[in-house]
Amino acid sequence: MARLWKKQLLKRLPIKASSLAIPRGKVRFNKLLNLVSLITCCSTWISWRRRSVLILFFTLGFVACGGWQEDNIAATTVTEIPTHGPQSEIKNKPIIKPGADAELIGIRCASYEPALVTDLEIHEVPLKKEPSARVPFQDPVFNTCIVRVTDRFSDLSPDDPSLGLKNEYSRVQSFNADDSLILVYSITGNWYIYDGWNLSPRVQIPIDVEPRWDFKDPDLLYFITDSRLMAYRVSTGSTDLIHNFGADLPGEKIAMVWTRYEGSPSSDSRYWGLMAEDEDWHPVALLIYDLETDQVIAKRMVDREKDIDSVSISTLGNYFLAFHDDYCDTDSPGDETNPCGLMVYDRYLQNGVNLVRIIGHSDLTLDANGKEVLVFQDIDTDYISMLELDSGEITALVPIDFSYSALGFHFSGNAVQMPGWVLVSTSNGAKSSATWMDDQIFALELKQNGRIVRFAHTHSVVDESQGHDYWAEPHASVNTDFTRILFTSNWGRHGTEEVDMYLIQLPDEWTKSLTNE
Repeated sequence: MARLWKKQLLKRLPIKASSLAIPRGKVRFNKLLNLVSLITCCSTWISWRRRSVLILFFTLGFVACGGWQEDNIAATTVTEIPTHGPQSEIKNKPIIKPGADAELIGIRCASYEPALVTDLEIHEVPLKKEPSARVPFQDPVFNTCIVRVTDRFSDLSPDDPSLGLKNEYSRVQSFNADDSLILVYSITGNWYIYDGWNLSPRVQIPIDVEPRWDFKDPDLLYFITDSRLMAYRVSTGSTDLIHNFGADLPGEKIAMVWTRYEGSPSSDSRYWGLMAEDEDWHPVALLIYDLETDQVIAKRMVDREKDIDSVSISTLGNYFLAFHDDYCDTDSPGDETNPCGLMVYDRYLQNGVNLVRIIGHSDLTLDANGKEVLVFQDIDTDYISMLELDSGEITALVPIDFSYSALGFHFSGNAVQMPGWVLVSTSNGAKSSATWMDDQIFALELKQNGRIVRFAHTHSVVDESQGHDYWAEPHASVNTDFTRILFTSNWGRHGTEEVDMYLIQLPDEWTKSLTNE
């Protein structure tokens, strides 16, 4: 579950993503203003006459170096999406011009033949200076090849005041259908497309919330605007209405129809599990939408007083999951009348049953036999566990050691081409490791006593008392064949919102070597 404070904040902001950006002028001009402020306000030991000379000197230098000129950027035409009413006029948005360091670099480390680390020893986070953007390096502990994808100083568009860039969330697929594009989120609510191979920023796109790539078409992206499912075509910048759910709920004042940030459609993009909320952000109904037939095939009205953290359809589209904020009493499991914890329904929103009393972070995926499962933090047992959706059977996978410090967990089950494995990322506020899984990114085999393969330290310090540190949670997510992993890191700068997105590139053959063990 994402933090409630974050959801309440984002839900009450205007839904239109572009409205979240507060114009601050050109980046270079801001740097000049910061320098002037530093000289004026902080250098009390300098006389006013000398301060004036310094300010004049730096201003003249700034002008001489072209600081007042417009940034040299190309432009593309895209369609703005109105929140209400007919589609607005065409407007221009800038494509960010990559710098010299964004030439085709490949994502390979020199002499890269990693020996995968599968032990459960404690490996301390090595001291390492923050890497330069788009320059691959080899992890000194786990041997994997890593590259910092984003540059929070130069990749943002001029009117984006964000302090950081990240992959959206662990449960969300950031790569398009053929890995040629990556969707990146700035923490003020703007979206960018990066080249999936040379990692250069390509364009800022004018979409709203919950963007999800089509499973087959690498050029097609779906997203939500209030009660509408929209489609955005990257190559042309065009936007089309797919479905307006307002017509499916006549008489209701619907503000949003969505998963509430964390859900995704089935792996073939056909079935969508959604939740309708009213103008007070209370749940109104659960919906299952069939993209192929363009029909809502199931609808269930719900109690508006029972808050639902998020919803999603399962990987193959056979089950609908509702993650309730209210947990069930140990002696009173939930049901359709009194839902709580994790409620699981069939594709037609019937036969609802409570399968987990209190649910932590989780993700949906497939086990080695192709069965639909949910991997989750089992709060009652302090295990990472697996729930089989068909039978309701829970398998304890690996214990969690909370005796030293609190640990945050996120799971990514997006690697549907490699069933039987899930990606796990952890975070805490300590700068040293007390257990083997502290501040780690690792693969977990989905069976009892399954294998563990460790990929990287996150280098991200997440202090729960610092609200800004939500953005520093790694939220590691994996592509469909488990060869590319994205994660977010503040590289030790907790409480700052200064984050960047990193990529771990795994050898194509690593899955085969594991299969043959």
